[in-house]
Formats: sequence, C-alpha cells, structure tokens
Amino acid sequence: MTRPRRLAWLVAFVALLPLLGCLGAKRLQVVYEAHPGAPLKPGVVQLLVQDRRTGDLIGPEAKAKDIFKASQNGQLDLTTLSPDGSQLLVSDLSASKLIWEAIRRHLGLLGVTAITGSSGAKARVVVTVETLTVDLDGREAKATANLSVNIDRPGLPNSYQTRGFGQSGRTNLFGDQGGSKALSEAVTIALNNLNFSGLNNFE
Repeated sequence: MTRPRRLAWLVAFVALLPLLGCLGAKRLQVVYEAHPGAPLKPGVVQLLVQDRRTGDLIGPEAKAKDIFKASQNGQLDLTTLSPDGSQLLVSDLSASKLIWEAIRRHLGLLGVTAITGSSGAKARVVVTVETLTVDLDGREAKATANLSVNIDRPGLPNSYQTRGFGQSGRTNLFGDQGGSKALSEAVTIALNNLNFSGLNNFE
C-alpha cells in the first residue's frame, strides 16, 4: 500500500471511530414480534415475574472480550411489534421487567389485561425466567431464552403450566446489533411458544 493510500485509509478509520463508539455504547435491544394466537376470554390477571437465572445476561465469552458493554449491568431496551404494525418501545429494563412488559403486551393482544396487583384478577400468572443470555460463538452472537409459566388462583386446586424455549441462530456482529438480533430471535420464539389457553379455565 502506498503512503497516500495508507494516509487516506487512516483518515477514514479515524472518521469512523465516533460512529463505532456510538454503536458500542447502545444497550442491547430486544425486538419482540408478537404472534400470540387465538383470543382468550377477556379478563384481568395478576402477572408476576421471578428471575431464577444462574448466569448473567452477558455470557462469559462476550464478557471476557468486553462485548455488549452497555448491557453488562443487565439492562435492555424492548420494542414490541404487534401484528397490526404498531410498535411500543420501553427503555432501560432489567431482564425480569422486560419479560413482564413483553408478556403484558402478549396477553393484551389476546384480550387479557395484566396488572401487578391481585385486586379483580381472575387468575395469577407466575413467569419464571430460567435462562436469558447472549454470548459469542466464535465471531458470532447467539442467545437463549427459557421461560416457565404457572397459572392458578389462590384457594383453588387447579393450576396450569406452560413453557417456552427459544434459541437463536448465530448472527454476525456489527457493533452490538448482532447481540440484539440474537436476543430478539430467542425471546420472540420463547414468548410465542407460551400457551395461555389455560386462562380460559378461570372465570
């Protein structure tokens, strides 16, 4: 490479540094494409989410290479895409709050209103986050989401369980976009695999 070309390459690289820094500073964004299925009997439910993960949001390989810096404290952004094309953005969420918000939106599309309290609720929906992580596989990102749900009403013997497991394919890294894409795929698969039809058993 000639000196003028080396100089031009260096100038171009330096000009890109602010952009690369900006990309690296963004929190990971989960884009949940909601396809919840057939509507349920309308009503109000108490929605609770418990985080029982044994690992961090950012996996050991990504953490060792200092990837996904802005989400190493576990914070994420969530955009929900509804079948009608509408979008809802909520920023700066913990993993459990992100799952709560995504399932609230999921249930809303089914005709069910989710609240944090129990007043007026026909059932209690307890979601356990067993796995929610993004890591590196070589130079690509991969993510896993594993959720379990128990539906009941205190004082009644009947309950209903459902599980959702999502694993992304490997996605190329570009800033943090590869991690966001992998997490979005895993969360979307896991949430859309949950079956809330057991709520119809509660009046």
